[in-house]
Amino acid sequence: MSRFALSRKEEDTILSLCRTEALKACQAEVANFSACSEGRTISVTWACRQQFSAMQKCMSPHMSEEKLDEAKRRFFREGGLPKDAVPPTK
Repeated sequence: MSRFALSRKEEDTILSLCRTEALKACQAEVANFSACSEGRTISVTWACRQQFSAMQKCMSPHMSEEKLDEAKRRFFREGGLPKDAVPPTK
């Protein structure tokens, strides 16, 4: 459980920024999974299992609780979100 008090919007934006960084760091794995899943529906579950696993394995360290807490600490240290941070849209 995090000990940082943030608004829901700030929390969502920080999570979105961490997710974006993880996707950039794992670009090759994401592209492999995307290529495998293209044109599939239900069969993506078993047909692309290896690609999905590789993508998750790559992204997990970037989305860990420690990384999220570090992003929150950076938020407090720098006095808010970066100017170029785009809040998530729903």
